[in-house]
Amino acid sequence: MYEDKRAAVFERKVKVFNDVYNSTRKSYSKITKLLHDEIINTTEVIDLFKQAKDASPEEQQVIRLTLYKLLIPTYESLKSINIRQLHFHLPNVSSFLRFHKPEKYGDSLLGIRHSLEIVNKERRYVEGFEEGRIYNGFRYVYPLFDEEKRYIGSVETSLSFKALSNDIEETLGDEIDFILKKSIVEKKVWKEEQSNYITSQINDQYMNESGDAYIPIVSKYQKINQSISKEVTQKMQSQTGFSICKDQTIVTFIPISNVEGDRNAAYLISYENSEEISTIAKDALTLMVISTLILLILSMLIFVVLQKISKINEIATYDSLTGAYNRNTMSELLEYELERMERKHKPLSILYIDIDDFKSVNDKYGHEKGDFVLKEVVDLMIQKLRKSDRLGRWGGEEFLVMLPETDEEEAVLVAEKLREVISMGDYQIAREVTCSFGVATHIDEENLDSMIARADRYLYKAKKEGKNRVVSHL
Repeated sequence: MYEDKRAAVFERKVKVFNDVYNSTRKSYSKITKLLHDEIINTTEVIDLFKQAKDASPEEQQVIRLTLYKLLIPTYESLKSINIRQLHFHLPNVSSFLRFHKPEKYGDSLLGIRHSLEIVNKERRYVEGFEEGRIYNGFRYVYPLFDEEKRYIGSVETSLSFKALSNDIEETLGDEIDFILKKSIVEKKVWKEEQSNYITSQINDQYMNESGDAYIPIVSKYQKINQSISKEVTQKMQSQTGFSICKDQTIVTFIPISNVEGDRNAAYLISYENSEEISTIAKDALTLMVISTLILLILSMLIFVVLQKISKINEIATYDSLTGAYNRNTMSELLEYELERMERKHKPLSILYIDIDDFKSVNDKYGHEKGDFVLKEVVDLMIQKLRKSDRLGRWGGEEFLVMLPETDEEEAVLVAEKLREVISMGDYQIAREVTCSFGVATHIDEENLDSMIARADRYLYKAKKEGKNRVVSHL
């Protein structure tokens, strides 16, 4: 009976630890996708980076410096939320720009970074744990393509395990340690950086980071670590999570697999000071009380995780500057509405909008004033649109408006109304702000991309004809 109850406690502890770890990691995955979609995969960044692969060393240095200056504010913001890497790579899997170490570039990562080799070969997104030349952590690697869909390289961000540890500690209240296979460190980490690791007290085939992040925990639990070393080393061979109780401390291990498929490349370890196991042996009733408390903690944990996920979903849905829908969300809404209108045999129109000469606003008045203009244009449009209409930021100064159950003639009237109200807005600058509009109404059996492309052509025509006007098929 005692053994069964103790096993149940250990099983529950492993499950909770593993669930919190996965939830925390996935939350950061959503943030990195938003970073890629809204900041990295933009015309400004892509047009600059695509030149690097065929450039001379001197030209690459100019591109590298320009890219660094362009994105260093973003990188500083990423560091504030524990994402410590922003790293661009060329198609030959060599480093082009490490924001965490900009002086280190040009080295080949073949044989070092398996995730990059997958991205380079298969042209697809890859995420997972991986050791690098300097840092280990969770990598989020995206392929990059130019406007003609040609592969130009890749970009990654990474999340350190200390960042994960901090979030898990905050949620569980446990102290968290992290160990990594010694063979991986010796193979991949630069020789001059290997001094940042020390051999683990628990298993001499693993290593701890030697910085201030983990050493206090290692020192605090040194006696426990040494006493459980033999048992832990044996249990690690199963490559599954497990718990051990020693001196009223529950030590829980969950294996971390890496991109290359090594199922126990690393381990996260939690230390929970608890009298639960000894109490089980003394009093079954006390066990029931403690179990109830653990379930309550688990419920609170789920609530906290759901709150975090809800906040991340909000960030992933809306454009952070203007409050309009972002491009991903707008695409999903358009696909859904197109299917719905086809079933009901109702018209669907879209407006493709571009702020005229917006670059000159940024150049003359600065990006802060440019941001104000973008927000003001969105606010003016929202005031004039119906509740059923949807407004999304499609690109830098480009917007899409979805008009359900609206034919082309009605859509042109809406566009003219928006054009007029925008041109009359007060933008607190010594020049008029206007927009050009392309209007397209869905044609039978036309897909969304084709419909948007038509609206884009009409917008282009409006620009050629003098701007501040509405152009459609009519």
